Amino acid sequence: MKPIDSLIPKKKPTYSLRGIPTHVCICGCRVFNVKCMFENNEISMYFLDMHCADCGSPATAPTPEDGVK
Repeated sequence: MKPIDSLIPKKKPTYSLRGIPTHVCICGCRVFNVKCMFENNEISMYFLDMHCADCGSPATAPTPEDGVK
């Protein structure tokens, strides 16, 4: 196991993926740093602003409504 601090990028972000909800960063990473709140052992709220755990690029988190067509 790695400490969570190892997921903080050491380099400057090079891309901005804000505005379009995404599951994968342009660098290929699928892990993001997000801020969330827990209630009853489940995520109850999260911010849509997130950052790629690898390159640090800012992105927009997806929501369940984003998959509805």
